[in-house]
Amino acid sequence: MGAQHATRRELAALIVELEGRLVSNARGADRARAMAEIAAIKRRLEEGDFRVGNQFVVTITTDQARSDTVSVRDSLLVAIGNLPDASLKGVLRSEIRDRLSDHVGKYLRNALVRVSVLTRITIRGAVLRPGSYLATPDRPLGDVVMLAAGPAPNAKLDELEVSRSGRTVLSAKSSKKPLKEGRTLAQLDVQSGDDIVVPQKRRINWQQILQVVGIAATLLFALIQFLQFYYGQQE
Repeated sequence: MGAQHATRRELAALIVELEGRLVSNARGADRARAMAEIAAIKRRLEEGDFRVGNQFVVTITTDQARSDTVSVRDSLLVAIGNLPDASLKGVLRSEIRDRLSDHVGKYLRNALVRVSVLTRITIRGAVLRPGSYLATPDRPLGDVVMLAAGPAPNAKLDELEVSRSGRTVLSAKSSKKPLKEGRTLAQLDVQSGDDIVVPQKRRINWQQILQVVGIAATLLFALIQFLQFYYGQQE
């Protein structure tokens, strides 16, 4: 799983690893990068992964299964059915199922809880309806264009790009293999807020080419006429 699904223990171990680098030989930019990453992980452990507006699907099975799409409200509270609110303050993605299972278990006996956190992505480029969409993490990357009503006629689907805050996290070149393998958003660590760009096929502008050829032919004809005139004067 990607870094966004890391457990509390894995994040704590990563802090120890980064602190070890600082003690050993990290200098300059490497040291600053490690310190920033340590601070970000500690903040994540304290605040959790969820923010107001995040959404996920909760399925509760007792005698029958019932699914609800849940939104995180102010104070990081969520309402599941008619049950009292649950708080997600300090909860990691890897802990969400256990957290909600414990909460539901206080009010419903023998309830089985499944949680699917939705990933909000922006799809741009050669698609019919660019915009922001919610996708389940188990959705293949190559399938997300269907959320945007499918690819445009000039789409180049084998070269999708993923960017985060203006920085490329999966280039068109690097995406070829995972697209062919059908890898999912979760496997590729695509996160809420990421942009998925569908590039366009390059088109040959025949009109422009013909214009250039026409200009070149005109210049060549003019050069021939000049040379004929010039050498005619020499005779």
